[in-house]
Amino acid sequence: MYKSDTIHSQEDNRCAGFEELVITQSERVRPIIKEQFLREYILGIGDTYEVFRIYCKTFDVDAMLETRMILVRASGMSDFEDLFFIKNTVEQYLGRESILLSTTINDHLLIITTLTDRAEITRALDKARQTVKKCYDYNIMVVYSKTTSVSDVPSVYERLKKCMGYSFYSDNDLTLYENEIRINEGELGMHPDYCALEHAVSGGDCSKFKTLLRSFFSALESKLPVPAVAKTYCLEMYVCIIRCCSVDKIERYMKGLASIQEARTFTQIKEFIEEKGIEIAELNAPASHKIYSSLIRDTIKIIDENIENENLSLRWLAGAILYTNVDYLGKLFKKETGKNFSHYVMEKRMEMAKALIVEGKKDRIYEVAEKVGYGSNSQYFSQVFKKYTGVSPLEYKEFARLARENGKKTVKLDNYN
Repeated sequence: MYKSDTIHSQEDNRCAGFEELVITQSERVRPIIKEQFLREYILGIGDTYEVFRIYCKTFDVDAMLETRMILVRASGMSDFEDLFFIKNTVEQYLGRESILLSTTINDHLLIITTLTDRAEITRALDKARQTVKKCYDYNIMVVYSKTTSVSDVPSVYERLKKCMGYSFYSDNDLTLYENEIRINEGELGMHPDYCALEHAVSGGDCSKFKTLLRSFFSALESKLPVPAVAKTYCLEMYVCIIRCCSVDKIERYMKGLASIQEARTFTQIKEFIEEKGIEIAELNAPASHKIYSSLIRDTIKIIDENIENENLSLRWLAGAILYTNVDYLGKLFKKETGKNFSHYVMEKRMEMAKALIVEGKKDRIYEVAEKVGYGSNSQYFSQVFKKYTGVSPLEYKEFARLARENGKKTVKLDNYN
């Protein structure tokens, strides 16, 4: 009997010990489970209504409990271990007892706290920023929300993510209140003078280029568009700039488009575009004292190389070869050569046709037409040729034969009138 009582007593002790262990372990994981429920609610994982209902019931949370949400992001951070240091630092200054949720999502930290006093929360966050700066030399941006009920945190999170876009325009560590930030999601109403900037680069005028570029950046930054929209304007500006380099270098500069797309801050984009623009302008500077800019020299070279191509046109050359605006190229071509594009090409073709005829080869007129870019339309070629020279191709051919017989290398039509 005594032995039986001893066995029962030992069993009771083991059960009590196991029960105590379960309770202890449950208390340890309870905060983790509590945070996971709230995290899933914020991120919209699963049935959010049911998740939130279970969260409130299980952990005795009032759905109307007043809270503030905080997002933290560090610039230049290369190690996620550093993010956990930032997490612990912010928790320490806010007071862990006030925190409902503290979790990392991608590259930022999300915290929900029951602290509602703005002055108190700002002081705590400023101290956390200073500590992180001192220990890791990271600039961190902190955005916190206005007071809201815990049931509204999913929509608050979406708002704060947009506000965090302001960090794109700032290289400094900041603590900002949600209502202080106004990111522009509407139309910007900007119409940059890309042609003027392109002309400055093609002419090698670095000073004018920098003035125009900085004015553009200042205007864009004042609008505070969302980063993706700002980048579209910067990409368009960059494309205009690299059009001004020689054709053989465009492919190398095209790789810079990725640098703009991947940039984390507006300053990175500004510095990159200015650096490349000055680089191209300086390459063009020695040529700026000559008759033609780099763009027009390239245009003339391409005309010479494609004179036999019946599809040669200003639109084709601008869009398919030089990747520049057709109207801008046409105006610049007329300004620098004194001739519009079509007239310049026509003169080139006519002079080439005259040379072919004078050479005395047995080419028929339709063959000459093909060689100078008129394709199978020899009749139109003959019309243009007569308008240009005053005689038909056949008449010019006869004059050329007579000139050769007389030992002359050139045809002077006045001698045969």
